Amino acid sequence: MSLPQRSSWQIMCDSIHALMLREVKTRFGSNRLGYFWAIAEPFAQATIMAAMFTAIGRNSLSGVPVAMFLISGILPFKMFSKLMPQLAASVSANKGLLGYRQVEPIDPLITRFIIEMVTFVIVYAITVSVLAWIGFEVMPENFSALVLITCLLSLLALGLGLLLCSATIYWEDTPKIVSILMMPMFLISGIFFSATMIPSQYWFLFDWNPIFHVIELSRDAYFQSYTTPVGDWKYVCFVVLCCLAAGLMTFQINRLKFITA
Repeated sequence: MSLPQRSSWQIMCDSIHALMLREVKTRFGSNRLGYFWAIAEPFAQATIMAAMFTAIGRNSLSGVPVAMFLISGILPFKMFSKLMPQLAASVSANKGLLGYRQVEPIDPLITRFIIEMVTFVIVYAITVSVLAWIGFEVMPENFSALVLITCLLSLLALGLGLLLCSATIYWEDTPKIVSILMMPMFLISGIFFSATMIPSQYWFLFDWNPIFHVIELSRDAYFQSYTTPVGDWKYVCFVVLCCLAAGLMTFQINRLKFITA
């Protein structure tokens, strides 16, 4: 009696499921505090910065409570800054598994993308719940716009991750360089300031950065009291489409090199 044939889609889903179990066990299973730190790190960072602003007499920024202002910037940036290096190293870290016929080079990348996005949603939900328990108003003004801009940010990270995957074939230290670049990006992406706090003649120093636009649009969607003067949906969509197109193209070109290199 012959076994039923699986479709390509079923094989891909099974491969991703197996890789996901392996990835979660490798990343979190060896450390009992692994899940805790994934949640505690962004929350602790926002708490420390909020305490610093409060200490110098700033209880609100651009009409938004300091804690909420910082959380609305730190959490999206943390997702982006963790997702890109994870995607960049996804294929090289699972290179030994590519010898199996069922595992395609794209499978480890999809696996890590799913894990990071699920982690982000859990961290966001827990952080907002804690702030609501403390007494903050945490319901976003425009929930659909907030979800849409977050999805665009994740697709931007995916496109760049695809590009970096290909770059890692030629230079294996690419993920390390990306991690180093995230620090200056943190300082210029509007995490602890907004466009309304910058004189308009200096906006050009920041508005080339799509992450700055994403965070501005996130705050615009989240808070009724904040309206971004520079956040541009068209610019974000254009950059996302360009990065996705370039990423998919280079990934397809280097598909065989992922296995043979």
